[in-house]
Amino acid sequence: MHVQPNIVVARSFWARFKGLMLSSPLPADQALLIPRCASVHTFFMRYALDLVYLDRHGAVVKLARDVRPWRMSWGGSGATQILEMAAGGIERHGVQVGDLMVALSKMEKHHAVQTP
Repeated sequence: MHVQPNIVVARSFWARFKGLMLSSPLPADQALLIPRCASVHTFFMRYALDLVYLDRHGAVVKLARDVRPWRMSWGGSGATQILEMAAGGIERHGVQVGDLMVALSKMEKHHAVQTP
């Protein structure tokens, strides 16, 4: 990654369930990490997302760009967590399949940032 976004981790059941539904668009430098999740939907969203699917070690296994509202996206068999960001975030942050997002795997272990 060129510049890592500020990451908020959705840890509680409610935060993981709600994700970014009905929220205002994310700032360009922010992302939401949803652990223990291999697929998402964009129902009730008002803006498109870029999705970064990660395996349990924090390696990028799939990218989904510009996922518009009212769509579904699956990360495949290796995906165990998802990083959601505003559309264009994959390019902006230079994310590629195979990247190891070490900071994310450490955040998960150390319970860093948490949503309410």
